[in-house]
Amino acid sequence: MHSAVAPQVCGSCGSPALPDGDFCLFCGDVLSESGRLYPRVRLGLQMASATSSRMVMPTETEWEYAGFWRRVWAGLIDLAVAIVAAFVLTLVVDSVFRVAGRYMGMEHESLAYITGFSFIVFLTVGGWLYSALMESSRYRATIGKRLMRLQVVNASGGKLTFGQATARHVMKFLSLFSAGFGFAMAGWTKRRQALHDLPTDCLVICVPEEKFSLFGNCR
Repeated sequence: MHSAVAPQVCGSCGSPALPDGDFCLFCGDVLSESGRLYPRVRLGLQMASATSSRMVMPTETEWEYAGFWRRVWAGLIDLAVAIVAAFVLTLVVDSVFRVAGRYMGMEHESLAYITGFSFIVFLTVGGWLYSALMESSRYRATIGKRLMRLQVVNASGGKLTFGQATARHVMKFLSLFSAGFGFAMAGWTKRRQALHDLPTDCLVICVPEEKFSLFGNCR
């Protein structure tokens, strides 16, 4: 019988395991109660219906984890979307305050400060809502991930909650401030998890290719 005590070390890389941890924080392997690793699986693909244009969630038991560079391209697309949206909203705010500033006697420096601050707010808050809302939606993906045929799911393959998606997004700052090390972890961890995927044990997986897919396989 398997012991009910959580493993002390990861059976794959030997790193210390958290007392209540289900996976290794360094390599991302899932730990069983006996300290052994659950077998790795690859994503089985479910063919999309010819009449459906929606993203289809794989239903088979084998998963294929997203490759590092596929995730990089998806992230760059999402960053571009967030920057363009923030820039457009900032232009609207700038135009409004320029008109209002004439009647309120606001100085040019004050208007420039408001415009710059607005851009930061739109990019920060908008980026969070964009990422968290879309990754916790039925699509399980942002625009960039949809174009790259990726989805973000929990460890059982289900949809993230808004709270999980929010925690994942906030942790991206830790990945960024670690000189990109957290993002690079997706290149060598067993389940291709980056640092921001680990706290909520999220997975980025490949889904069936559709007409607007930019690339074929998920390498």
